[in-house]
Amino acid sequence: MANGTVARSTARLLERRHVTRAGMSRIAVMVSVGAAVWFTRPDTVGGLAGSAFLVAVLFCDSVRERMRAGRYDALTLWLSAMLSQLREYIVYLGLAVGAVLAGAGGAWGWAAGALVALALRDALLVAREAPPAPPVPSRRGRGAGKAAGEAAVAPAAAGLVPRPATGGHDRDGAAVPSGHRTARPGPGPRPGRPRGRPAAPPRRVSGAGARRRAPAADLARRLLAFPQPVRFLAIAVTATLWDPRISFVTLIVGCAIAITTALVDPAAAHGGRR
Repeated sequence: MANGTVARSTARLLERRHVTRAGMSRIAVMVSVGAAVWFTRPDTVGGLAGSAFLVAVLFCDSVRERMRAGRYDALTLWLSAMLSQLREYIVYLGLAVGAVLAGAGGAWGWAAGALVALALRDALLVAREAPPAPPVPSRRGRGAGKAAGEAAVAPAAAGLVPRPATGGHDRDGAAVPSGHRTARPGPGPRPGRPRGRPAAPPRRVSGAGARRRAPAADLARRLLAFPQPVRFLAIAVTATLWDPRISFVTLIVGCAIAITTALVDPAAAHGGRR
């Protein structure tokens, strides 16, 4: 609640200074550079400072989501996605350099493994969320579709043509003058249903009730999807308490769990896109 209020107030302040969503994405990249620089320092101070910069990166995302200034089209979404990946690669680079300066062997190999695991995780989740392609109609289907379209338009067009005011016939065959109609008896009550008692409407469960019923399941799915905030949290904890190699191992294991969860439970793939 407090984070949302502060982010909303910051968004309004930046909008008065003509800062757009694309500008916030670029600011987040610059903040990630500061995090990478601090992660090159292989001690607790470097880990704490780098973790603070990672929190600032996530705060930039929260501010950007609450901004109303600037375009929000496909180009802006693509730019935000690309810059989001770029800033994470910058953080990985800082971790690898810090591991090399600390004398850890195989730091670049662990960093490459983390990048490969992240690429596989992103590719699988994007493939799961992609909508299916529309079916291509065949030549026979085109003719049938055209005939069906004409048949569907015909009743609508027929309703626009005024009917001639001629008399008809009643049910006994007698002629009825123009402008007069005989009353037809309405349909009687359906058997099996008492008169005067309407059918009960179907009972629906609201989305809020469904969310209240299983909040823990939703949270677990989001965590198992291993989105970028969770990855940054893992980096902050492991880089502060241990060394960058543990951070890379944690990232590899987390991406492997996300891939396995997406294959077993496809609904969990919607928990995190990034």
